[in-house]
Amino acid sequence: MSSNFCKPKIAILTIKNSYGYGGVLTCVKEVYKFCEKYFDPTIFVLSFDEDLSAHLRPIKFSSSIKHESYFGMKCVEIGARWSFWEPGHYKFSINDWKKVLRDYDYFFMKSGSCIAAYPLVQLNKKFAMWIGTAYQDDKLDRVKELNWFRYLIDKLALIKMKKIEKEILSKADFIWTISKNTKKRVDQVLGYQRDNLMICNFPIKIKSSNKLNKNIIAVGRFSDPRKNIQMLLRVFDSLYEKDSELKLYVVGMKPSSKVLGKFEGFESFKNIIFTGLLDFQDIEKYYKKSSLMLITSYQEGLGIVGLEALSYGIPIVATDCGGTRDYVIDGQNGYLVKINDDKEMIKKSIKILSSPDLYLKMSNNAMRLIEQNFSQDKIYSIFKVGLCHVYPELKKMFERNDNSDNLNNKKFVEQETLI
Repeated sequence: MSSNFCKPKIAILTIKNSYGYGGVLTCVKEVYKFCEKYFDPTIFVLSFDEDLSAHLRPIKFSSSIKHESYFGMKCVEIGARWSFWEPGHYKFSINDWKKVLRDYDYFFMKSGSCIAAYPLVQLNKKFAMWIGTAYQDDKLDRVKELNWFRYLIDKLALIKMKKIEKEILSKADFIWTISKNTKKRVDQVLGYQRDNLMICNFPIKIKSSNKLNKNIIAVGRFSDPRKNIQMLLRVFDSLYEKDSELKLYVVGMKPSSKVLGKFEGFESFKNIIFTGLLDFQDIEKYYKKSSLMLITSYQEGLGIVGLEALSYGIPIVATDCGGTRDYVIDGQNGYLVKINDDKEMIKKSIKILSSPDLYLKMSNNAMRLIEQNFSQDKIYSIFKVGLCHVYPELKKMFERNDNSDNLNNKKFVEQETLI
């Protein structure tokens, strides 16, 4: 492999995630890891920090640029101007984006929706992007919690934002969608099926399988209303009534006390363990002690936590909320139910938890699905197809570096054999 200074530079555009959790950040880290093999990558994010961006309160008319480490990745933050007006987030700061991106020839955008790619459209750059959801789907439930003033501003901005989304989707040189449902939504936004689009899920490694027990797990940013924790707690309360030995591990950002208030008096609440945010090793501990995952979301671009559960051989009962259709095969490794259909989710959960034979079948099917469809090699090869479509000259670089890796691996194996 060539040394770092010989690698071409690539800009990875995304949104800033300050809490260190969630599907977008997980995907960005994977993109960065892929790019490190072949490029010299840098993350670029729009920042709303008061020390970098323009704000009405305190009154500050200028924005600035900051170089930093972002969860161990090389990063540049570009201050926003007038953060309350979303159509201007990138447009008002376009000169700063032009400045920071001028030395880059390769561009990879990864975010929830496509909006973070807007600077590349404005600057007429060729780019590929990996998206998780449509713009409105990404905001739908969070908008409901805005105060009346912010809600009005958002409504006024929506018409312009939908035009921006359509412009980005039509001008992108290549699109990876994280699920079949996201592809369907892209087609709906555009009004046609565009070429140069591939479905690209997320790479997961097989872990060790679990034995059937009485532990249930749910993982996510439960402060986000899209995760629909109310359904999760209602379902668990009914399951607890049937078996008081059941436990529920709620892993991730805890919902507000206002949301939890009406559930705290339930008898089942004492068997719910809110772990808060955890690093990978601690999350793994809870996966290893669980036998069922519940996903109660209103909407998921993919739902990487579901793939993680399957990699441990954990069956899933999930709402039919979009991305879950790509990996929950009804009756094979879990079940899909309608959103807020508590009765059906309870019924399917009991069916799995009460049958060792069914659990074993679903557990084996879960790991087989991951092994056959979600390997790192498969996902990385899809990245290469898209990038080579946008930048044909990269094909030789990928082949040269991969051949070099294969040769080095072969030499290593031969040396180990001799030893």
